[in-house]
Amino acid sequence: MSREEITGVLIRKLGSWTSGEELAASFGISRAAVWKHVQSLRAEGYEIEASRRGYRLSYLPDLLSEDLVKAGLNTKFVGRTVISHPSLESTNAEAKKIAPTAENGTVLLAEVQTTGRGRMERAWHSPKGGVWMSVILKPKIPPALAFRVNSAASVAVARALEGLYGLGVGIKWPNDLMVGEKKVCGILTEIGAEMDSLEYAVVGIGINANLDLDSFPEDWKATSISGELGRKVSRAKLVQRVLEEMERACEEISASFDRVMGEWSARSATLGRRVKIITRSGEFEGRAEALEADGALLVRRDDGIGERVLAGDCVHLRPAEE
Repeated sequence: MSREEITGVLIRKLGSWTSGEELAASFGISRAAVWKHVQSLRAEGYEIEASRRGYRLSYLPDLLSEDLVKAGLNTKFVGRTVISHPSLESTNAEAKKIAPTAENGTVLLAEVQTTGRGRMERAWHSPKGGVWMSVILKPKIPPALAFRVNSAASVAVARALEGLYGLGVGIKWPNDLMVGEKKVCGILTEIGAEMDSLEYAVVGIGINANLDLDSFPEDWKATSISGELGRKVSRAKLVQRVLEEMERACEEISASFDRVMGEWSARSATLGRRVKIITRSGEFEGRAEALEADGALLVRRDDGIGERVLAGDCVHLRPAEE
């Protein structure tokens, strides 16, 4: 008998009373042990009523807990193991520690990241109210195709946000999701590989879910789901949908990746517009023309030369219609 099993019963019977005697008998424990588990859940933020009729979970709290994420999750392997933390320095850093031995599809969640980071080691604002998670994936592909994981993750999150909330989501090369001209999600994929095999890919996903827009520096040009909708959303349901879409996209990495790439291009907020590309060797401006088969962005420089960009920052200068 575990605390998680009691949580599962309370979630399934949301709004209804369940007697302590029934719980104790069902799981072969004492009523005192049931009470201890209930107290533990209350300490985590679950509001559980108690009376002579037993216990009742009156509503689902907005927590990124293993119990809430796994309750009703419809996946075969992504998210079958969920590890949640009140706080981590970085979910990606923690995931990379356990990735070699973790099972495929393991998910790490944190209510807060104290040193969250994005590409180029930039700080990532990660307060309570967002979705900060990393998914450990082990696709059977060579390291040269690892970029497919990042592309598939971008498409998966875009599908989730569109399907749940009806938001129009664009993908900004290489790994940001945009609503209009504002960033709502960032993705950072890091890999462990040998010469000829991909050992693992850790996909870090940061979604501005229930964050106050005033909490962002103005120059970040960021938005949040709650800010766009005018209401808060269930982060657990958001995580569930993202994981379900991640599994679907993962299955397409090998079987039908052309579909993922086609959808990436169709959702692109970058193609067709004027951009500035910043790499470690310098920067230049031009027009983003195409996403190539290996994930490179083809940019037509102002001097007329076509340049393939495999890694770097992309700054949007003007919308495509201008």
